[in-house]
Amino acid sequence: MRLRIEEITLVGTSRTIRFEPGMNAIIGSMSGGKTATVSCLRALLGADVSVVPELRGRTIAGTVLVGDRRFHIVRTLVTTPNAMVEIAEVGGRREVWRLPASQLQAGYDETFRDWWRNVLRLPRLSVPRAPNDDRSPLVPVTISDYLMYCVLRQKEIDSSVFGTPDNYSKNIKRKYVFEILYGLYDPEAAGLRDRLREVTTELAALTADANTLERILQTTAFASRAQLEVERQETEGELIRARQADIHLTGELAESATVTLRERIAEAEAEIARIASAAEAEAVSVTNLRELHGQLIAQSRRLTRALVAERLLNDFEFHTCPRCGAGVPERGDEHTCRLCMQTPPHLPAPSSLAAEQDRIIEQVTETEELIARSTQRLEQLRTAQAAQTNKRADLGAQLDRATATYITDQADRIRGIAARQARLEEHLARLDDGLALHDRLAGQAERVAELEREQEDLNSKIDATRHSNQTVSERLRKLDDAFEAALRSFDAPRFDDQPGSYINKKTYLPVVDGRPFADLQSQGVEVLVNVAHVLAHQRVALNDHDIPLPNLLIIDGISSNVGHEGVDLERLRKMYASLLRAATEHVDRLQIIVTDNDSPPIEGIHRALELSDTDRLVPTPPAESDDTQPVDAPPEPEEEAGT
Repeated sequence: MRLRIEEITLVGTSRTIRFEPGMNAIIGSMSGGKTATVSCLRALLGADVSVVPELRGRTIAGTVLVGDRRFHIVRTLVTTPNAMVEIAEVGGRREVWRLPASQLQAGYDETFRDWWRNVLRLPRLSVPRAPNDDRSPLVPVTISDYLMYCVLRQKEIDSSVFGTPDNYSKNIKRKYVFEILYGLYDPEAAGLRDRLREVTTELAALTADANTLERILQTTAFASRAQLEVERQETEGELIRARQADIHLTGELAESATVTLRERIAEAEAEIARIASAAEAEAVSVTNLRELHGQLIAQSRRLTRALVAERLLNDFEFHTCPRCGAGVPERGDEHTCRLCMQTPPHLPAPSSLAAEQDRIIEQVTETEELIARSTQRLEQLRTAQAAQTNKRADLGAQLDRATATYITDQADRIRGIAARQARLEEHLARLDDGLALHDRLAGQAERVAELEREQEDLNSKIDATRHSNQTVSERLRKLDDAFEAALRSFDAPRFDDQPGSYINKKTYLPVVDGRPFADLQSQGVEVLVNVAHVLAHQRVALNDHDIPLPNLLIIDGISSNVGHEGVDLERLRKMYASLLRAATEHVDRLQIIVTDNDSPPIEGIHRALELSDTDRLVPTPPAESDDTQPVDAPPEPEEEAGT
């Protein structure tokens, strides 16, 4: 992906640096601020802010070209992870973003660091923090990790390859980025690694649990499963015999003299219940008859009043009030009662009333006879119930005496059988618990074996994805060729051990004539190897569009520890010439920015910025007037401190 920095401005100052396509140089003295400029460029590209004190809190603004889209970025140089970064597209769709630097905040879908990864179309992957520990947590691969292959920093250029192996965590990310760039870390392999992590985690947990359970069993009487099974079989037999003895004793109890007493008690209780039911029914009958008797007496009295009224009062006509003696005035007519002013009802004849009265009197007499008989029957039932109750009590006392005598005789036998049965049942339960633990241990062993087979299969598949891809092998071969060609174009010192340079397929570190990078022993040679290494990656990526390496190369302190006289100067020129040739061949795609203390030893390189002890990266503001006393500026830190 084409990535070109067009300009960067230190907001609030007059400092603006414009870069051209191809190769650019930033030159100046040790304390001018070349490395500080590189730090600003890295911050513009989404890396974490790490700048000198003079730049902390300042704001940078830059314009970058990504593919065919141009963006203007404004960022404050602070280490706060949620500090806002503003982005605006120049031309095109004119999109605008305002994003937190590196820590996702509520209300935002991505960070500035994520934005760079998306706009460069870099794979969005998470990898284990420790590659040899499949249980380690996953961490995302960020734009800073990809920039390790684009920015060669001064403090690393002659000591290690891209900041490794002295930085363990950075070395892990360097390896992952290498695998991602060249297709060794493909999505299928990533899925296999995720499953391998799950399998390894479960396997470790099961193994630890099984070991703990096995240690616990070894310290108990349940250590041997075979012994437990034998004991369980013997205990079951003894328990069956104990239960049979209990059944036999129960049969003996059933055949004893107490059975007859229990049967007689049951008959007496049944008779008591029958008598109680009959007595209750008879009591209800007496109550009902007495209520009927009362109703008949009341009816007879009403009939008596009617007969008396008909006989004695029928011929009276009231002219005087029988209550107060006052005269009753004429009122009503012949059909109206002069006393109550109502029409008299049609009453039956006196003979009918007399007949009804006789019938009621007969019913009263019959009812009184029924009440007497029912009362007598109720008394008889209550007497019988008392007799049966006494009989039940006597039978119960006899049973208590008989049972007490029998139980006393069989007490030891009963207790022995019950105790033996309880003891066998408890022992059988303990044996079942022990066998359950062995079953669980066996199940864990089966699961562990299954997971180990799956783990081995996953490792085989992961190894197959690493080495079976012919495209990946071809890319790695081209990388070896490009690295060897770059070293030869630099005329770097060679060794006679094993002629030929390549990239180690396990460590992904350069090997020069059989010597690993850590064994080179010469800082000047290490610089040449580092530059050749990073240039080789760019050359391979420029010819393979499937390698997602951003086509930008920043080299800070390119001539560090390289001599400037004789053969060393010639090698320095050749290194510059090789970089310029690569930038010129791919002028529309590859941009190279180098920093050096001296001017480039060859022509054709654009000088984007020239710094000095008096013209540093942060310009000193002019004095306001002659009367104003200048304030001494703080001394600039040395280049090695990251200025």
